[in-house]
Amino acid sequence: MSACALALVLLLDASASIFPAEWQLQAEGHAAAFEDAAVLRAIARGPGVAVTALSFSDDAREMVPWRILRSAQDAQGFAAALREAPRGAAAGTDIGGAIFAALDQLAAAPCTPEEEVIDLVTDGEAAEARTQQARAYAEAQGVRVNALGVGTEDAGDWLREHAITPGGFAMAAPDWASFAAAIRRKVTLELAQAGLR
Repeated sequence: MSACALALVLLLDASASIFPAEWQLQAEGHAAAFEDAAVLRAIARGPGVAVTALSFSDDAREMVPWRILRSAQDAQGFAAALREAPRGAAAGTDIGGAIFAALDQLAAAPCTPEEEVIDLVTDGEAAEARTQQARAYAEAQGVRVNALGVGTEDAGDWLREHAITPGGFAMAAPDWASFAAAIRRKVTLELAQAGLR
């Protein structure tokens, strides 16, 4: 199996609190992040970035299967697939279950990564004990969980307390209008953490 700099699982919130227009902003924001010039340059500098995307509510569903991005064309293809991917069922918000599903995906990554990261986006909170259990399991496997909370200036506080692993980070976007800029910064930081600048 070839080496890669980063294996990244994107977790997009498909719960019932996410209205259709907000889901479109979330999906488009993720896709646009992988078309950003700085992100494209960072990807091209390294041995490759493996990325997959899941939507989650009460359970997690694959949106885009694993792809290895080594060029701008690869990243733009991933972005196009993400825009066309189905949302999945709009139900509850099982953040712990989503993290566990992401860990299962990482076990099947198509390359040997130097870093493994789960990139979580949500507008809500979830069962604390299950979320903390998933975080502990990720930490034990050396997987970093980063998160972006949407809805208030302090939307990242709950995630920081319950979901973020040591070495991970939480960000906040006060509303969906500011989401695209926030997720672009988040992906850029995640690539930088993997040594891709």
